[in-house]
Order: sequence, then structure tokens, then C-alpha cells
Amino acid sequence: MSKFYRSNQAIGVYLCIGLGLLLAYMLSTSWVFRETRDGFLLGFFPLLGVAGMLLCSFALIVDPLRREIPEDLGDISWTETGQAIAMLIGIGVYFAAMREIGFLLTTPVFLFVYMFWFGLRPLKRTALLALAIPVGIYVLFSVIGVRLPNGILPAFF
Repeated sequence: MSKFYRSNQAIGVYLCIGLGLLLAYMLSTSWVFRETRDGFLLGFFPLLGVAGMLLCSFALIVDPLRREIPEDLGDISWTETGQAIAMLIGIGVYFAAMREIGFLLTTPVFLFVYMFWFGLRPLKRTALLALAIPVGIYVLFSVIGVRLPNGILPAFF
């Protein structure tokens, strides 16, 4: 990788592009402009958050330290970049699968794969955590009244 792609300025450009696309997508959807009972627009706070992040990302582009390369990015390779992109794609696959198959069936698999990928060992502990965490989250969300996707399983609560 050349030095520009590792600089603060490049990170600002990447973030501005991604956040700009997210903002354009949000503005193209109807839910953003739906009015709630209290008169606020449903998308007010998400739009405000994206606009704030876009402003901060733009500040990275024009910042006096924009040409500096963060210490951790100094020796990054294309292989590591590919792994990061693969992880993001995996998260997208997880969310798509969760909608169809359900939270309780997809989350343990996702957690096990990612915890193993990040180096959590031994496998017995990884498997136990991958099973316990989704069940705990499902119970907690059920208690507070938030429904998680059941997919092919019947609702337990």
C-alpha cells in the first residue's frame, strides 16, 4: 500500500464516501420522513448522527495532521485489508441469515466463527460462550419487550 492510503486524510476520504452513501440512502427512504406521535421525524436522530460523523470525517481531510500515518496502519498489508473486508461481508451474511433463519440459530454460529477467528481458545470455552451469549441476549430482550427475529423457530416468550 502506498503511504496516502494509510494517512489520516485517506481515512477521512473513506469515511466521507461511506457516510455520504449512507446519508443518500437514508434520504431516499420514506421512513426517515415519517412523523412520530410527538411531532419528530423518525429519521431525525439517525440523520443528525450521520451528519455529525460526516462533519468529523471531513475534518480529518483538512486537519493539519492529515498527512500523518497512524502508528497501527504503518505496516498493514493488503491481506489484512482483505480480512477486514471479509469480516464485514460476514456480518452482512449474518444479518441476512438472521432475518430468515432466526436470531437463536444464526448467532451462535456467527459468534463461534468470529471468536475462533479472533483467537479465543480453547474451543470448549468458545462454544460455550457462543451458546450462552445469544440465549442471554434473547431472554434480556424478551423481558424488556423487544422481539428478535425468530425465523423458523416459534417465539419462546
